[in-house]
Amino acid sequence: MLPNVDQVTRTLISEKGYVETLKINLDEIYVPKEDRSSNNNPTRSELSQENVDKLRTALRIPDWSEPLPIVKRIPTGKTIGGKTYYYHLIAGFHRFEALTLNETFQWIFDVYDFTGDPESESDLQALENDKKPQKPLDVVGIANWLGHQVSEGWIPCTEEALNEKVEILKYVHAKTKTAAVALAIKNLGAYTDVTIRTIREIKEHIGNDDNYRKDNRPRYVHSGQLDPSRLEFGWTVKEGYEYEYIMNAIKSYHRDKKPSYFLNHVKTPKTGTVNDSRRKMRDSFINLEKALDSAVKYKNETGSWPWRTESWFRQDNHKDTLEEYWVDKI
Repeated sequence: MLPNVDQVTRTLISEKGYVETLKINLDEIYVPKEDRSSNNNPTRSELSQENVDKLRTALRIPDWSEPLPIVKRIPTGKTIGGKTYYYHLIAGFHRFEALTLNETFQWIFDVYDFTGDPESESDLQALENDKKPQKPLDVVGIANWLGHQVSEGWIPCTEEALNEKVEILKYVHAKTKTAAVALAIKNLGAYTDVTIRTIREIKEHIGNDDNYRKDNRPRYVHSGQLDPSRLEFGWTVKEGYEYEYIMNAIKSYHRDKKPSYFLNHVKTPKTGTVNDSRRKMRDSFINLEKALDSAVKYKNETGSWPWRTESWFRQDNHKDTLEEYWVDKI
């Protein structure tokens, strides 16, 4: 049995556009699943059945301190297939599906009015998913939302505008935001000051003969392949991964006695220029090389490396091999 509306203790996701909180019959609510003209929630590319199944259990004992599903009123009603709907679902698609499968007749919804302000409706759909939900916003969902914002003319089609928009999302990891903006830029053909390529695009760039015509240099390789022209192993290295690829080069040399070369690419600079980032990455390699020189000197002087294994954490919980202390011997 549903509580009285005044017993709901949730905090509103956004006060902008909020009208009231009501008990509403589910069959009065229009759910725009694939109807793009009806402003389907662009942050959800598809429903997660796993999430729906979890919600079916959770909603049998609801927590009314959590955000409610959100609808907007259809003033004159909307008739589809002989059925008239008086509300339009804006946010809470997974919960609505779970409630429907649970054969729930009525639920409590927050009612909003976005008349004259469709951008606020789109923002609220993103904010509704910007929490600690069972199915968090993902790269594709955020990119879809950004594309919707641009297509409606609410934000300009620039990298700067897309980056500014995603900052309203407080619980999405910075890497997810960056990847979503990059995907949106690719989908939209938005202008960007710095070209950032995915690993697939980097491989395509290396494999395109047009990128070698200016000085007729031999084609490069990637992913630790042996370059037949240079007799070196080739690696593409993204800024921040210098440590990993120095070690890859060491292991490859130890295995095959051939050196490596790096094709480097930097991230979009947060401050400074692209060349500033390149110099920082170059200095990172230099510092690693100096550290290796020091380690080899220590090895030559002492006969051992300047590191050792002290012990292992206890991790084995099997009955016959249960570990109760640090593991010093294996």
